[in-house]
Amino acid sequence: MKYLLIAVFLLFIQLLPAQRFNGGIFIGGVTSQVDGDDNGGYHMFGLTGGGLVSLRVGQHSSFQMELGYIQKGSKGTDTLGINDFIMRFHYLEVPLLYQYTFAKRFSVEAGPAMDVLLGSYEESNGSEVPAIYAEPLRTVTLSGILGFSGYVSRHLKLNFRFNYSLLSIREPTETPPPAYRYILWQKGQFNNVLSLSLVWYFKPNADL
Repeated sequence: MKYLLIAVFLLFIQLLPAQRFNGGIFIGGVTSQVDGDDNGGYHMFGLTGGGLVSLRVGQHSSFQMELGYIQKGSKGTDTLGINDFIMRFHYLEVPLLYQYTFAKRFSVEAGPAMDVLLGSYEESNGSEVPAIYAEPLRTVTLSGILGFSGYVSRHLKLNFRFNYSLLSIREPTETPPPAYRYILWQKGQFNNVLSLSLVWYFKPNADL
C-alpha cells in the first residue's frame, strides 16, 4: 500500500512543469493525544515532514496532495492515577486538501487524509506492552484535517493544523484487553493531533 501511494505521488510530481502546478516540502512538530485512552491533554510530542504537490484551479482556490511522515500517540496517567502509559504511532499520511486563499497571503484548508501504519510502540508503567496484549491497530485508517496558513515570504509558509481520526485507530474486538489500562474500548480510540509546520514551495507566490 505505501509503495503504491509513493508511486501515485511521484506521478503527480511529473506534472510540476505545468503552469498551475507547484511542488514543495514541509517539516514541523506535532503534539497529540488519543481520545478514548482515559487520559486528556496533548502530552505526546513528535515530528512530521514530507513533500507536496499543489494545483491552482482558480484565483482563490487550489488543491494540494501530500505524502508525509507523521508521529501520533498519547502519553499520561489514567484517571485513577494507577497506570502510566505511552502510545507512539508512526504513519505514512496522504492528505488531499482544498485550500482557499484570501488577502493574497493567507489560506484555510480542509480535506481527508489516509494514514498507513508504519510501526507502533506501547508502554505501560515503564514496560513495553507485548503485541499479543495490545489491542490491534488498523493498518490503514482515515483522518480529517482543518488548517490555516500564512506566507512569511514568497516561498515560505507557516501552517497550523488540527488533525483528527474519522475512524477508530483500533480494530474492533469482542474481547476486552487486559486490565493494564482502563480504556473506553466500546467507543474506540481516535488520534487527536495539532501540528505546526514550515512549508517551502519551489515556485514563488506570484501574488506577493
